[in-house]
Amino acid sequence: MNLSPRARVEATLRGEMADRVPFTVYWLMFPRGQAERSLRNAGVTIVERVPLFQVQMPHVEIVTWEYLQDGELQQRRELRTPVGTVYSTFRREQTFGTSFWQTDYYVKNEADYDVLEFVLRDRDYAPAYEQYLLQEKRYGEDGYIVGNTEYSPMNMLIYDFLGIERFALDWADRPQRILSVYELLREKQRRMFEVCADSPAQLILYGGNISQEVVGLQRFQRYYLPCFNEFAGLLHHQGKLIGCHLDARMATLAEAVGESNLDVIEAFTPVPTCDMTVAQARRAFGNKILWINFPSSVHLEPERRIQAELIRILGEAIPGDRFLISITEDVPEDTWPESFRILNEGLNRWGTLPLSEEKLSSAARRRSLDA
Repeated sequence: MNLSPRARVEATLRGEMADRVPFTVYWLMFPRGQAERSLRNAGVTIVERVPLFQVQMPHVEIVTWEYLQDGELQQRRELRTPVGTVYSTFRREQTFGTSFWQTDYYVKNEADYDVLEFVLRDRDYAPAYEQYLLQEKRYGEDGYIVGNTEYSPMNMLIYDFLGIERFALDWADRPQRILSVYELLREKQRRMFEVCADSPAQLILYGGNISQEVVGLQRFQRYYLPCFNEFAGLLHHQGKLIGCHLDARMATLAEAVGESNLDVIEAFTPVPTCDMTVAQARRAFGNKILWINFPSSVHLEPERRIQAELIRILGEAIPGDRFLISITEDVPEDTWPESFRILNEGLNRWGTLPLSEEKLSSAARRRSLDA
């Protein structure tokens, strides 16, 4: 059996045993060119996350402009409403240039909550499936398209509107203001759930980038899990999968994640970058699909070190079903062509399914003899 890159991912997401462990790369982390073409020809799957809706706010004027400050590209976004204006500033991330980093947030004082509440009350979600269908057609068997959404309500407040410092201060001094907009946004997102459930996407990612150090277990259980589980119920009714981009340290939240109705734990990053091994994750998350991000720091290591880490990870994933390896974080320009090649060749050699302890132990021994 020799599956196409797309079919390999689809089979794994269905819980079936594919021909080998899939190796996928985010479209943003895979610069087009000779190295990328060679890797795709060798079985690497491009994964692109495509939004399934448009956010509409008919009574909010959004004004954006860019400017240079100290040689860095800055962007300012204003939300202008009949009850006032709030703004946020963003700085272009210089190393890879793939994103803007928020340097201040819309809610800067208590009065800004009134504006935020107006903005959220005006919020609506309209279906927008055309880009998803177009990308699915363009990639064909070379790629897999994931339906993308937005943060769940509490994370949206922390990372889009308030910032960690304002969130921490207001959680202590005026928690009801935070909970008021949380409930408002949660109610609004129910329309987003419906739009996504009716979409052509088979896997939909909801939220993510959750910091256990910021959120804590109790807040996660009370304000995140109910949103995940409500969305999951609607998607499961339509025969779809729900995933979450959980790429940070997870040990504190792992048991709660395992008890959730999430189907896919996407971008999970094991040691040495974060604080859990693949074996620990498999035990904690039970039968969920584990779609890991290969540890970012290992890309900087020599070939034998990358191979050793790959063999160790595969050993912890035995028998290899419901398991994928991905690149979801930036890798240095002078590193990725070689490290991606090493990983893909390693998966072609050692990642054939089902994985076995005998096969991987033999691979490790042969590498030791060759050293």
